[in-house]
Amino acid sequence: MLASIPGAVLAQQSPEPPFAGAPVTKQGKADSAKALAASKADDEFLARTAKIYYSTKIAGLDGFDCEVHPDWRTLFSSADNGAAVPDNDVRLVTMTPVRIALHARMRGDSTMDWKPPAHPDKPSDPDAATMLDRMHQATEQTLKGFLQFWTPFVDGSAVPASSADLKITRSAADWTIHAEQNGTQVTEIFSNAMILQHFNVVTDGMSIKFDPAYQPTEMGLLVNRFDAHIEPAGQSSTPAQVMHVQVVYATIDGLPIPSRLNVEVVGTGTFNMALDGCQTLRASK
Repeated sequence: MLASIPGAVLAQQSPEPPFAGAPVTKQGKADSAKALAASKADDEFLARTAKIYYSTKIAGLDGFDCEVHPDWRTLFSSADNGAAVPDNDVRLVTMTPVRIALHARMRGDSTMDWKPPAHPDKPSDPDAATMLDRMHQATEQTLKGFLQFWTPFVDGSAVPASSADLKITRSAADWTIHAEQNGTQVTEIFSNAMILQHFNVVTDGMSIKFDPAYQPTEMGLLVNRFDAHIEPAGQSSTPAQVMHVQVVYATIDGLPIPSRLNVEVVGTGTFNMALDGCQTLRASK
C-alpha cells in the first residue's frame, strides 16, 4: 500500500579543491570572500535548524521491536465503501488470530514476523490461504514503507550537516534547500521559523512530495503526521497516489516510539495498526 524511496537522501560530498595554477585577482578574492561568508551563514542556519528537531541518532535509538495489531475491521470496511463488517465475517475470522511482530531498525534492514495459527488437523482452505498471503504482503509493505518514509524525519538526516554541494535560497517567507546526486533530486522548504513544510524527492522516474507536521517534545519537534503525493515525474496521465499518515507515540525507556499508525490511501482503504509490547534497541557507546 505504500511506495518506497531510496534511504539515502541529501548525502554530502566534499567540494573539489581549486585548480592550483589559477591566478587570483582582486575580484576573485572578493568573490571568494563573499562565497565563504554565504557558506558560513548557510552552515549556521542548518546548525540552528537541526537543534530544534528530535533526532533518534542523538537520542541513541537504534531501533525497536513491537507486537503489531492491525485494525482489520476498519480495513475491510474501508475496502467495502464503509459497509459494516460483522464479527462472523470470514475475513475477520481468518485474520484476527494472526500474530505479527515488527523489528524496526533506524539504519534499515527492518523485518516483520508473520505467524498465522497452525491447524494441523484441519484441511487448508485455498481462499483463506490466498487472503493470508495477500494481507501478509500488504501489511509488510505498509510497515516497511512507513519506516522508510518516517525515518528521515526523525533520524536527523532531513537537515543536512553541511551546506557543501547544496543550493540554499531564501525568500521573504521561507528557505529552500536543493540537492542533486546520482540521479536523485531533493528539495526541502522550511519556513522562516525553521519548520520543515515540504520535502520533495524525484528519483527513478517518480515524484514523491511530503507535507510533514510536528508536535513539540522535550527532545525537540517530532513528526506526527505527513501527507504524501506519489506520481510519475514530469507530465503524466497517471493520477497521483495520495496518502495521509498519522503517528501516535508512546514513551518507552525514555524515548518516543510509534504506538499507533493511521494510514489512509485515498481511494484504496484505511490501514490502522496498534503497536505494543515494545522494546527499544540502544546504540552502543
